Amino acid sequence: METRRLQYFIEVCKAGSMTRAATRLDLSQAALSQQIAILETEFKTRLLDRSRTGVKATAAGEMLLREAQIILRQVDQARGAVTAQSGQISGTVSVGFTTGAGALFVVPLMREVQRLYPQIRLHFLEAMTGELTERIINGQLDLATLLRNEDRAGVLSTPMFREDLFLISPASFDLADGVRVAELETLPIILPSSRHTLRALYDAVFRQAEITPNIIAEIDSVSMIRGAVLAGIGATIQPRSSWTSELQDGLVNAGRITDFPMQLSYWLSRSPSPPTAAAKAVCSVLEKIVAESAPVLGMVILSSPAPPAA
Repeated sequence: METRRLQYFIEVCKAGSMTRAATRLDLSQAALSQQIAILETEFKTRLLDRSRTGVKATAAGEMLLREAQIILRQVDQARGAVTAQSGQISGTVSVGFTTGAGALFVVPLMREVQRLYPQIRLHFLEAMTGELTERIINGQLDLATLLRNEDRAGVLSTPMFREDLFLISPASFDLADGVRVAELETLPIILPSSRHTLRALYDAVFRQAEITPNIIAEIDSVSMIRGAVLAGIGATIQPRSSWTSELQDGLVNAGRITDFPMQLSYWLSRSPSPPTAAAKAVCSVLEKIVAESAPVLGMVILSSPAPPAA
């Protein structure tokens, strides 16, 4: 089996269309279809369901997709390890971020890695903690920022920083800088669903305070929550750092929940697979960026940057 066919298969699954994937790969659609057909022959099963609207991986195809991503990462790791012997650090490093952390650190990380290690190619994924955890355990990510301490299956996690959570409300609500948690029973509140790690934190506080917040909508999308708050529909609970520009422009207010303060802790988790030189380098750069920028953003560093795992 040729690794390039696995790459072709991954691109088809990402694109959801033979035509789009062929364009991205600079191949003819006929040539790409032939390569996929060879894969299906090798595995003696159908890997894609084809329809007028596009293609979708079958159950077998989903399994191959996960394994193919791991295989190609391992090939890239081997290439990087060999290259590192010459003193040049290269390779692909996959980093997962929760939305809040991604908005803060992706751009500085890209800039610094490009400056220090131009041969490293970065791959980013933004997702909820649950998905990031699964991918870090399965070896599909080298690094990930999580909202909990993950230590299963050999994953190594170290605390990064902690930040306060605020009631973020439209400016039109004209709320005070400090609010009591009981006020959430009458204010229209927008929160993520129970699928999100943050919701467990909120619900624990609501139970402790013995209140039932007026939740008018559950939205598992940071951008949609942002849009609803900016439209004046309701308030939400998030870090101030996620709303810096809106606060500066006077579009929203950030109020502390004075009687039941909430805090959010971030952890940096590393894949259980032996790290490549490139992954170690990116990890060090990210830890340095966090250490330098977190205090400026009003965050509390939870520990000194730990050396990357050997």
